[in-house]
Amino acid sequence: MSTSPPTSNVLAVAASLGLFALTIYLLVVGEGVFIPLVLAIFISHLIIALSHFVDRVKLGNRHPPGWLSLTIALIIFLLAIALVVQLIAGNVRLVVDAAPQYQDRLQNLLTNINGTIATLLPWGTPLTVTGLMEGLNLGTLAGRFAGALQSIAGNAFLILLYVAFLLLEYRTFDNKLAAIFPSPERLSRVRSTLAEIGRKTETYVAVKTLASLLVGGLSYAVLLFFGVDFAGFWALLIFILNFIPYIGSLIAVLFPTVLTLLQFGSPSLFIIVLAVLTGVQVFVGNVLEPRWMGKSLNLSPLIILVALSVWGALWGVTGMILSVPITVISVIILAQFPKTRPIAVLMSERGDVK
Repeated sequence: MSTSPPTSNVLAVAASLGLFALTIYLLVVGEGVFIPLVLAIFISHLIIALSHFVDRVKLGNRHPPGWLSLTIALIIFLLAIALVVQLIAGNVRLVVDAAPQYQDRLQNLLTNINGTIATLLPWGTPLTVTGLMEGLNLGTLAGRFAGALQSIAGNAFLILLYVAFLLLEYRTFDNKLAAIFPSPERLSRVRSTLAEIGRKTETYVAVKTLASLLVGGLSYAVLLFFGVDFAGFWALLIFILNFIPYIGSLIAVLFPTVLTLLQFGSPSLFIIVLAVLTGVQVFVGNVLEPRWMGKSLNLSPLIILVALSVWGALWGVTGMILSVPITVISVIILAQFPKTRPIAVLMSERGDVK
């Protein structure tokens, strides 16, 4: 006896929901396995994108061979990682040691605010450092951010090992595809899909890294110019948080501007630093980055916010950083199949998916 169409549809929906639930469960349970692998994939894309840039450089009348470009890109990446590690090691201890005196300054500032408010309005509960931190929940946010950095640092060797093997697979992967898909038509379709995924992922990773470097560099110059303490540390924090869409830029500006107020006690300087750092974020994020990125992402802003929330809930700060490239890859894959293409259209910004 054949299954009726309504019953088949119900079974298909049930199977899809079951597969979705199983996927979420595996992502949560296997966080320690998947996060290093996903980070390694995107780092390898960054290195490959850098190698493509090196490919364009001419040595005399010839371009460097592929292996040399990849080696140079890998060396540049490792030097950048060494610089970041040195910067973190040299500043974190100073920030921790200086924290108590800034806490005292914050309490004095709140005491002055309480006195001003008391002369104007009846105020039941005075502001305190503890109450302010609990209300803003900055402790939880800082804990999550520190936990994400600690998790990445703890898995650094595993991530670099994954990157090494991914780069080794890069040169021979096309031959493996030809062996797996003997049909020329199917092989062409698979190659086209993977090339689209690689191109958009490389574009996002490369442009976002360049934009974050520019924002971090300009912010460092601004903070150094105004004499704000730990300018290098805040610039590094701004660079990392800039990978988180929307809220990352807001948080990145908040920390150094509050420190400016605590360090100098000058509201006017606080406003100036806030305005300049915000201007840097707006200029790079709304002017330069869209020009560099072009229309390659094609993601609905609503979908970006949803992805930010979902991946943040699953993998914390690391998931928030990875949310956009994961969503881009998902849209590309969903667009390749007739049954899932409508989902890709809904997730896109303009509705035109390939």
